[in-house]
Amino acid sequence: MLRDRLLAAVFGLPMLLVLLWLNYVLRGHNSPDDLPLLCVVLLIAGGGGWEVSRVTRQRFPDTSRWNGVYAALILPFLVHAIRLAINPNGAGMVPASSLGLLVDSLGATAAVMFLFLAVWSDAEHRGWTGIKENLIVIAGGLYLGGTLSAVLLLGETHFREMAVLFVFFGVFALDTAAYFGGRTFNGPKLAPRVSPGKTWAGAVCGLLAAVAIALLFKLLPPLFGAGDAWWNLGARLSWLHMLLLGAAVGVFGQIGDLVESAFKRWGHVKDSGSFLPGHGGFLDRFDSLLLAAPVVYLLLAWFVGFPR
Repeated sequence: MLRDRLLAAVFGLPMLLVLLWLNYVLRGHNSPDDLPLLCVVLLIAGGGGWEVSRVTRQRFPDTSRWNGVYAALILPFLVHAIRLAINPNGAGMVPASSLGLLVDSLGATAAVMFLFLAVWSDAEHRGWTGIKENLIVIAGGLYLGGTLSAVLLLGETHFREMAVLFVFFGVFALDTAAYFGGRTFNGPKLAPRVSPGKTWAGAVCGLLAAVAIALLFKLLPPLFGAGDAWWNLGARLSWLHMLLLGAAVGVFGQIGDLVESAFKRWGHVKDSGSFLPGHGGFLDRFDSLLLAAPVVYLLLAWFVGFPR
């Protein structure tokens, strides 16, 4: 288990760093599309949407295995398109030839069309039962796509890719510390009816790890002489602000984890998938991100204001 987790981190973390670096480089060359960041969100949303369908099919085997994917992709495409259509610097509309807008329009249209056709076909064969069962899948997909769209919005804050990196590092530290802290200290269960393996000790360890990551982001830039660089969270945010950001990741990340655990228990499965060694599926790995990212975005908007 530990070896599989380490292997997943060895391959996954560099991929995330490369995509965020590429996003930064392209933005520096006057490319406002943020397509690498969109790829990160679409990958997680698509993989998670597939697993939403998979879990739902444990209860309702006749639902489409693809509807969760279609539903999960709609909102990221729409949010990305809206961001491109409204220039945050107030310079007006982006050019109509924007590659990002083309990708968004084609992607959103395809996702909506395929979802509509799949539900229509199911409704013709199974009537109202087919519609009701597909609505569960669609709701799960929209939850994924809507919450993950906050990652795109984090890329529009003053801290750009660094805000995204902070959230990912925070939830990774949270999950790792909660897992090993729970195994080490055991103790009372956090929510035995929802997730029997989670303990209060693990929850506290995860919270402390998320706060530690936030304080580390505050400490490191001055050590490297970053000064007032755009990516320096510590230059604009106080110790209290960083503490609140870390606590938000620690608390809402674990709430997101419990929501996903409740969904898996409803579907009578232990893991949402098996794509990521040592973790399970996309939902198992990124469930903490789903609520942490929107809350961190709102806090950053409160601390430093929305991008203009």
